[in-house]
Amino acid sequence: MCGGETRPKCADDLFCGVNSVADPANAPDLAKKHTPVITAPDSVAKGECFEVTIEVGKLLAHPNERAHYIQFVDLYADETYLGRVDFSAVTTCPVAKFCVALDHVHEGLRAFASCNMHGVWEGNKALTVTG
Repeated sequence: MCGGETRPKCADDLFCGVNSVADPANAPDLAKKHTPVITAPDSVAKGECFEVTIEVGKLLAHPNERAHYIQFVDLYADETYLGRVDFSAVTTCPVAKFCVALDHVHEGLRAFASCNMHGVWEGNKALTVTG
């Protein structure tokens, strides 16, 4: 799919496609537990490093048990892959920090979190690059 087209998704299958929340203010508990929350500046200077934190369970605590945990988070600038942090059940918390330097961005940052029981979830943060 190109040009901003959305991919089809099975409405009742958490493992089909990427789960995202249309209205974060009215998200159900399942979405609150799984949506990766991105903390970063709203605007950054071209080429300068800035910190990005991704936290799963910030809106509502996510379990961290051997049978139910966050496996990893990925960070993207629009469609460009920036990095991944993997987690182990019980012993690591689903919080990741990245140091990023961008020359440009079209819309912003995207994070994907994978839960071993409830599939992949997406979070977004608008960002502008100046200079």
